[in-house]
Amino acid sequence: MKQTELYGEVLAFLGSVANESGNFSTDMLANIRSRNIKLQDSEIYIRQQLQANGSSQDLFEKELQKIVGENLFDGNKLDTGRYFVATAVRLTYGVADKGTSRGLVEYTNNVPITLLNGQIIQKMDSNIIMDLPIKSIVDAVNTDSYKYNFNKFLLFRDNKILNAEVRVPSGGDLGLTVEKTGFIEIRYIGFETAASKK
Repeated sequence: MKQTELYGEVLAFLGSVANESGNFSTDMLANIRSRNIKLQDSEIYIRQQLQANGSSQDLFEKELQKIVGENLFDGNKLDTGRYFVATAVRLTYGVADKGTSRGLVEYTNNVPITLLNGQIIQKMDSNIIMDLPIKSIVDAVNTDSYKYNFNKFLLFRDNKILNAEVRVPSGGDLGLTVEKTGFIEIRYIGFETAASKK
């Protein structure tokens, strides 16, 4: 899909969800309805350590900070006035020595079987907005498309608590030695929104 076509589709999507209660602040609603909106190509990601069996409690820890290389969300949410429309997702995996910063891990498409056969669940204010087999995402990533394209866009709204969980088959593990730790990166690809400056 050409980027200009995608841009138009995202604008139309914002217009359609603007009529749904609670999606936008009053100022943002006014900007959408007056077409005073700007879309900036963007990617936001979270990188997190996994448990030995490949699962996670919650990728968005309560104390998580916005730190380049680790997390581009504003902790476990998006700050007031910050909205993100995700058109696709990418999932990668890395291994490093215990104690390594998650921002210094090399993330690749080489995903272990246990994780490959798992599920990734993304929530916003306890509502599931994405529930996908990891293999579906990785299969897309391993093609020339680089990412798994959503059938519908995901709207990350400001000040909504985010949670994400990796679930894996019972009895699985990452096959790592005790000195090593597995890490996951979830990268959302799409557009960050802002009011146009006139």
